[in-house]
Amino acid sequence: MSDEMLEGFDVGDVIALTEEGTDEARDFRVMYIFDIEDRSYLVLVPVDQEEEEEYEVHFLRYDGTDMLQPIEDDEEWEQVEATFETLIAELEKEDGI
Repeated sequence: MSDEMLEGFDVGDVIALTEEGTDEARDFRVMYIFDIEDRSYLVLVPVDQEEEEEYEVHFLRYDGTDMLQPIEDDEEWEQVEATFETLIAELEKEDGI
């Protein structure tokens, strides 16, 4: 992942996004950033759910601009979800969970 491409986002950053169908912005924390092939993805968790045992996870594609793109292709979604699950499994193994 090039530092130049992701200079706008770092793990731990809080960003405000307006969810589809509402006019209200909601704060999300960037929990992970990873690449699949030539694309980068952000894993976001709502700040108001961070301390909860279960929370929503949102994936957005980052194309190097200021815009985050939703993942609308089913195949791409499955690939991102599988990569995230592998990442979480590796982290849990490292932590001995």
